[in-house]
Amino acid sequence: MTISEFGRNLGSLLIAFALISIAYLAAFSLSMDVLLPWQQQYTREMAAYASLLFLPHGVRVLSAWLMGWKAIPLLLPAAAFTHWLNFGFSGFTPLQIIGLMSGVVCAVVTFWALARAGMDFRITSGTRANWRDILIAGCIASVINTGGMLLAFQQAASTSAGYLVGDVSGMFACMLILMLAFKVLRRFETVSD
Repeated sequence: MTISEFGRNLGSLLIAFALISIAYLAAFSLSMDVLLPWQQQYTREMAAYASLLFLPHGVRVLSAWLMGWKAIPLLLPAAAFTHWLNFGFSGFTPLQIIGLMSGVVCAVVTFWALARAGMDFRITSGTRANWRDILIAGCIASVINTGGMLLAFQQAASTSAGYLVGDVSGMFACMLILMLAFKVLRRFETVSD
């Protein structure tokens, strides 16, 4: 690898890092600062941080699909920052770090395991995945994440179910938003042609 290739790769990774971080932080802010307060009026038995529409899971799944294993270091800073926002420095015990990392790695592990099982939906595989494939992977990743969160935080069943529902609904909402955005962009392309 030449120095110029290294520079291009590094530049691409920095752009990916910025985009993933901004998307994750924006999704987190929307989930926790806008949607969660409304949710808490109706679901008081759930933990104060278990959103039933957790949009960052969509960012995790799409990042893993697009970036593969590189999504782990790209997601980690924003995920650690939002973990700190929820729990402070006391949220960095060994068990709670397992909870944090389960969210960071769940989608990457899922896409890898599906590829090993002969269902390679990753964009790097060269096969064309459709949105249903990505949703299936995201649902499996949500189960992995919920297991890690349950291990880390030993929450009530309603909170664990909330993690699962929040991840799946958040991923679905992210994908729906992106599909609508791309549809609008395609319309603008055809109008400008």
